[in-house]
Amino acid sequence: MHIDEPIKFFGSAAKAAKAIGYNRVCFNDWRKKNGGIVSPKAAALFVSASKGKLDFGFSHYANAEVDTKEAA
Repeated sequence: MHIDEPIKFFGSAAKAAKAIGYNRVCFNDWRKKNGGIVSPKAAALFVSASKGKLDFGFSHYANAEVDTKEAA
């Protein structure tokens, strides 16, 4: 899940972070370190907080697993 999705759904990064009990600073970290992709745990929490209206976005996480397998 890209950070823009929960921000758009909840109205702001602060509101999105509050909805899952995270600090807004996490959004800056995800943007800088993960190319805007939230952690899998946060994605699951956003799906739950949105009552299923937000999509987990499994494709964002599948590529990381494929890269790991290819490197091994």
